[in-house]
Amino acid sequence: MSKETVGFVGLGNLGKAIADNIAKGGFEMAVIDIVQADERAPEGAYVASSVAELAERSSIVFLCMPTISSVDAVVAEISEAQVPDGLIVVNTTTASPSCAVTSHARLAEKGIAYVDATISGTPPRTRKAQARVMFSGEPEHLQRLMPVFESFSVKVFDLGSVVGNGQRMKLVNNCLVHTALAASSEALAWGEQGGLTMKTMLKVLEETSGRNIATDHYFPEAVLTGTYDTGATISIARKDIETYVEEAKSDGCRYEVANSVYNAMRELHEADPDVDQVMMYAFTRNGGKLPE
Repeated sequence: MSKETVGFVGLGNLGKAIADNIAKGGFEMAVIDIVQADERAPEGAYVASSVAELAERSSIVFLCMPTISSVDAVVAEISEAQVPDGLIVVNTTTASPSCAVTSHARLAEKGIAYVDATISGTPPRTRKAQARVMFSGEPEHLQRLMPVFESFSVKVFDLGSVVGNGQRMKLVNNCLVHTALAASSEALAWGEQGGLTMKTMLKVLEETSGRNIATDHYFPEAVLTGTYDTGATISIARKDIETYVEEAKSDGCRYEVANSVYNAMRELHEADPDVDQVMMYAFTRNGGKLPE
């Protein structure tokens, strides 16, 4: 049994997948979520009554939140708690470099360490402990956190100690993922309209230069099967690409393609914010309307 006590804030689809694996790894845990924490808590985990209570009984606190504002709120609570010396706050949320800088500065005022450990991996893959971690923080913190990361991931990328690099890399990744989804939805819908079957197109793309995350995973696993379930709603996808556009604009970089993807995601989000992100295909195929 590890001597570390891991606190976990946020038991959504991805957060629960991470937390369950940490618990299976033999770590003592305390958890909290805005809804249904008792039902979603890993077996044997203590359900805290507040973020402050969770932080005060933990040596490491993981955050897996839905929005930047929720990260800000949780960081504020942690910074006001009577936490133990050596506490590390690990942000797995897809937020932004700006959020990381703000969180790091606020926690540093209270002597609390902050690192980014953003995640590449859908909830189903993370449940299988197949996530990839994009880490930025001090080397000694990475060394201490590695046993926890190894409980839910197969690879940890060390992006150095620059605050926010983990967030920046995740937004680079997600911009490309969402671009692939939007572009593949348009291309495959056009192919189907001309008489090609989805199965045929995916088989060809599997061995040709057009393959991408959407054609390799999303379409075979969630569209071809008719499940339309990747574990991520369009509201999350829209938030991620919108954040990328805002950060790129702030940095003075071009973002025309990303902005087009954002507009496509926004249209689907406005039609129904709770559908899975891969519903982008049906929405595109139907000319901007969700299926009945």
